[in-house]
Amino acid sequence: MTSLFDTLPTSVRSTFVRQKLGVLLENGPYSRELLCTLQVYLDSNGQVREAAKRLYVHRNTLAYRLERLQDLLGCDLKELDTIIDLRLALDFYRDGVEYEEGSEEDA
Repeated sequence: MTSLFDTLPTSVRSTFVRQKLGVLLENGPYSRELLCTLQVYLDSNGQVREAAKRLYVHRNTLAYRLERLQDLLGCDLKELDTIIDLRLALDFYRDGVEYEEGSEEDA
């Protein structure tokens, strides 16, 4: 899916990543764990049981992490638009789009 967006300038993709995932890319407590949890949850198509199995955690632990993610990101992980935005932001991030903490542009 990201090949469709390869023509977008890196700065645009970086801004998108920062807007959607910025709080998870900071070096806060458990940020990387939550980022991984989000990735596995989305890769599991929102199936809690499958995601918990892949993460080797109890379903209740995953439910807590998902609740924490929703609070931090200010979104509902059951909304299709949110899922699409987060999956795209994670794809951009994985493809090497740098997160620039100093940039505070609003798009």
